[in-house]
Amino acid sequence: MDSGIRTSLRMGNLEERRAAPPSHTHRMQEGAARFCLGHPPHAARPEEVICHICGTLVAGARLGIYQVQQYLGRGRSGSAYLAIHLRSHQPVVIKLFPPHPATMGQWEATRRTVRAITALRHSAILPVFSCTIWHSEMLPGTTRPLHELITAYTTRDDYLLTLCQYAPVTLSQFAAHYERSKATLPGQQKAHLIALLIHLFQQAAAALSTGHARGITHGALVPGNVLLDGRERLWIADFGLARLHPPPSPYLAPELYSVARSCAQSGNMAAYAEAVEPASDQYMLAMLCQQLLARVLQPADYEHALPVLQCATSQQPERRFASIDIFVHELAEQLTHGQTTRVGGSGPEHTPRPVSGPGGEQFLPASPASSSFARTASYSLAASLPAPTPADDWEKLGGKFFTAHDYEAAVKAYRHALELDASKPALWLALGDAYLALEDYAASLKAYEEAVTLNPDDSQAWSNCGIALDALGRHEEAIRCYERADQLNE
Repeated sequence: MDSGIRTSLRMGNLEERRAAPPSHTHRMQEGAARFCLGHPPHAARPEEVICHICGTLVAGARLGIYQVQQYLGRGRSGSAYLAIHLRSHQPVVIKLFPPHPATMGQWEATRRTVRAITALRHSAILPVFSCTIWHSEMLPGTTRPLHELITAYTTRDDYLLTLCQYAPVTLSQFAAHYERSKATLPGQQKAHLIALLIHLFQQAAAALSTGHARGITHGALVPGNVLLDGRERLWIADFGLARLHPPPSPYLAPELYSVARSCAQSGNMAAYAEAVEPASDQYMLAMLCQQLLARVLQPADYEHALPVLQCATSQQPERRFASIDIFVHELAEQLTHGQTTRVGGSGPEHTPRPVSGPGGEQFLPASPASSSFARTASYSLAASLPAPTPADDWEKLGGKFFTAHDYEAAVKAYRHALELDASKPALWLALGDAYLALEDYAASLKAYEEAVTLNPDDSQAWSNCGIALDALGRHEEAIRCYERADQLNE
């Protein structure tokens, strides 16, 4: 991963600063009448943070150092609100998941998953700044950091609360924008739209594939969990959180029908979260792709891609593509060229693009195979390597190897970089990520500890230490690391 992706995601220092619409960012006037953001809005008591009538947050209420501005909508398990950071005025999204017997037992596992997926700092995974247990009876208007609001969820007044980056456009809004003009779209604009769709599909696949490489599935990929910035950038949201409830039809994969029904009957969703597989995520992504194509294009524009979509949405998981990477590669090929594609197996062979080493050498990345994203060409770092070069070049090469899923080569590149400059915390974090992907948790922890030593105020390094400690079974130490990361994020 490059250094930009590795930047710690702290409030007031987001990867991209984007102003919310003016109506969203105004300061609430002191002394103004307070009202609940439910539908329809209604008067609220002066001291209320959560409405005692409908359970919706109150406009102007403060949670930590964030002030609630607007109700954004309700999902399958919770509600989303636009809020601002009181010092930086940066817009964020607060998601509040009320207590429910079917999901509360999974909250701690959900928090670990959210931390693990955020620690990857993937450009297409929506950043989550905090995931905590919040007690609704805290004093209204408190400005204490959110980590001080954490409490054991033993009463019905406890909520699972997340803070995440604000993204202004949903996939449904994107589709509605292009749907109106699909019948009259000129050929050149249609070609641009198809290229844009492929770019979005590739970003979504990259995010899901990165999670799958770490054993993390999404489990409820629906339009509301796909967000855009209006400038061709896409994020997948709610890793970990989405699995608290199964998605509705048509997104629920067939192999999950019975377990979802059983969980609904028993009132415990834990089995569903465990049942989701990468093939299930592939089914959901394919359904999203199919529906989006149908909304924004004419049938003749994508009919040659239908066999690919039919394979990815097969009723039998074993008959789908071996990975999401292969599925989206085949889909892009058909949308771009309209060539006949073999489906149900490995797909056509193709020549991977080489990546360049620090001295201009070229190394072939892994390419798709019938069983997995296997290495059909290995990286030869030992042969013909240049004399020592700047550490940044080796770090960039390591990032390319990491992105290509060749984690062993990434480790070698990062270690070359550290031999030249061992004072960069970001390099130690990168090395830790590569070891973590290889499931060498002891080596990963050692690298993350070096990053903490070099920069004790880096919340990401503390969070990653917690992930490695969790994997090693040292859970109490992991919790202390997570708490320290939460403190630094405030």
